[in-house]
Amino acid sequence: MNLWKRIASERRAVVLPLATVLAINLVLLALVVFPMQRSVAGDEDRSTDVKLALAEARRTERVANDTRTSKERADEELKTFYADVLPSSHAVARDLLYLQISKLSKETGLAFEGSSFEPEQVDDSTLMRFRVDVSLTGEYANIRKFLYRLETAEEFFVVEGVKLGQAGKQQAGGGSLEVVLQVTTYYTARVRSRP
Repeated sequence: MNLWKRIASERRAVVLPLATVLAINLVLLALVVFPMQRSVAGDEDRSTDVKLALAEARRTERVANDTRTSKERADEELKTFYADVLPSSHAVARDLLYLQISKLSKETGLAFEGSSFEPEQVDDSTLMRFRVDVSLTGEYANIRKFLYRLETAEEFFVVEGVKLGQAGKQQAGGGSLEVVLQVTTYYTARVRSRP
């Protein structure tokens, strides 16, 4: 008789219960533990996916909050620009533009030759555009100073066009140039309410 058979026959009272417990453990392992292990692995994968989705949702929320804050800040700055920087009416815009051009032309040694103005409505806006065409004569260096000071003025002016040419023959000195500028400012149009 071989050794295992002899042990099984002599220790049958111990071996049989151990073999039964071993068989039950193997069945439980195959039917309960392995499926639960797969379920736990699936739960861990789902947990990782949920964590990633949560992180993406938080990032999206941060971006949305930043965008809302930026929009609110831009709206406030635009209100400030309309209220404090832009002229409040056509008359104020006209006076401000003419006074500034007249003052700067005298300070920079340019002769004011003439001007024309043109107010117009800006499409889809409550703003009005006030454009002035100005003709000035003088030395090139003075024209440059005038343009620099006009563009860096505290008031809101836009130089839309510059035409430079020789001054007319009536000017003595030969070095004089004529500059024709298109200068624009904007103001808020008053909306008239209907009775």
